[in-house]
Amino acid sequence: MASDRLCQAAVFALLFSGLCHGAGIIPVDRLRGTPGQSVTFATSLTPTSEPFLALTWSFNTTTSVITSTNVDVVGEGYEGRITLDKTTGSLVLGNLTEEDSGEYELLVIPHAGQPIVGHVILEVLSVVSIPAMACPTENLLEGQSSLNLTCDAVGVVTNRAWKIKGKPLLPGGRFVFYDGGRVLSISPVHRQDTGVFLCNVSNAVSFATAKCKLKVFYGPDEPFIDQDPVGAELEDSVTLLCSADSLPKAKFSWNFKHTVMSGPEHYIEEMQKRDLGKYTCTARNEITGLEVSAVHTLQDSCASVRMSVVVCAVLTSLGLMLS
Repeated sequence: MASDRLCQAAVFALLFSGLCHGAGIIPVDRLRGTPGQSVTFATSLTPTSEPFLALTWSFNTTTSVITSTNVDVVGEGYEGRITLDKTTGSLVLGNLTEEDSGEYELLVIPHAGQPIVGHVILEVLSVVSIPAMACPTENLLEGQSSLNLTCDAVGVVTNRAWKIKGKPLLPGGRFVFYDGGRVLSISPVHRQDTGVFLCNVSNAVSFATAKCKLKVFYGPDEPFIDQDPVGAELEDSVTLLCSADSLPKAKFSWNFKHTVMSGPEHYIEEMQKRDLGKYTCTARNEITGLEVSAVHTLQDSCASVRMSVVVCAVLTSLGLMLS
């Protein structure tokens, strides 16, 4: 046992003495793993017919993982977690935890020649959970409401990206990000914000998404009144149709000579002189509480033609009298 301890001491002396050379026996610079899984530190060494004089794996320079000479000495916390290939120096480390992240160093002492050393960085990342994102339950009113969407996930999140309607959402204007993109602030909301917001979280080993569907209530905008037919004459049937952009759909009413009629459409089966005049259409949104009106003048198109004929006749008569 005393000789074993002396051999171990000699190996560690070589490890920290700075006399080792020949880096590059580990072909990768960085490895990644997830908690509970295993990772293999493979080397580029050709298998030997007999074990090396000594193999030593260490963690963050000062912690011994395993030292293998004529006996194997496993470091504290690595019992039952490692498998060493003594012909190549490759190491399998199992039951990973995030605390295993760091730099690993392999020191190989062959029977002949100089000691050789290799280094590799291990990054152990937890799989990110599906983010939690609470959607607002209150009514969102255009130009009045503001909101914060929070995207929380368990695990190491190295990237967080927001999208709206499938397109990347960039900061600016009404959109502001806080806490490294964890919180999205929208102030104020706009009708164009209606749709699905996505929050994508990821790291090198996993990806997850949360979504929130927003509905922004707006309007009504200024009503538009359509008359069919446009050039209506007395005794013609006439339809007046009122429309306005609104969410939810607006409710409409007409006012004509102190008479109120409900609905977006007002139909006159046979237009009479008593039907001529100004019609007011009012659109109302029951959620936003907004109300907007527009006025349309219904007239006999034939009357304007008759008036033009009269005016033309009068002017002709005046011209004859003056000549």
